[in-house]
Amino acid sequence: MNLTRRLQAFDDRRNALLDEMEALEPGKLLARPIPGKWSILEIVEHLVLAERVVLQGLPEPSQLKVRKPRLKQRFRYLIVMFVLRTGIPVGVASPAMLPEGGRDLAELRRLWDEDKAWLLAFIDHLGPQGTHKAVLKHPIAGPVSVRQAVVMSRLHLERHIGQIRRLQKLLA
Repeated sequence: MNLTRRLQAFDDRRNALLDEMEALEPGKLLARPIPGKWSILEIVEHLVLAERVVLQGLPEPSQLKVRKPRLKQRFRYLIVMFVLRTGIPVGVASPAMLPEGGRDLAELRRLWDEDKAWLLAFIDHLGPQGTHKAVLKHPIAGPVSVRQAVVMSRLHLERHIGQIRRLQKLLA
């Protein structure tokens, strides 16, 4: 699947999740049926924050530099992808990805839309060949390309949609 279709599929899935969450009662978004675990709203906030960490805070495209992943980082990328695909429970990759609470769904949607707009502009800036260059940085996997980041984001979203579904069952 090409990058444009991957991005559209991710965006469709993201928007469907946000639309579904907007239809929930506010109490269900904030409920913590499992002590010590995140609420649905905190999971959504984590998704937004995680994307922002990998996109490095949405800098000016000219500020990003191509980094050559070392063998160790390539191996870590494969491990991260394996974890995302299999659903092995792990902690967050960076403290900056931890939800703080206090943001509502509208703000999270706005931030996520901002991420998407930045990413589209960045892809346009890079051109088709530039999307294969490692210019972004994952806290565990190290340097990743835009293409890799999009795949990782989609897998990360799917993983947490499963978590949200389990919480919804507990709240029903």
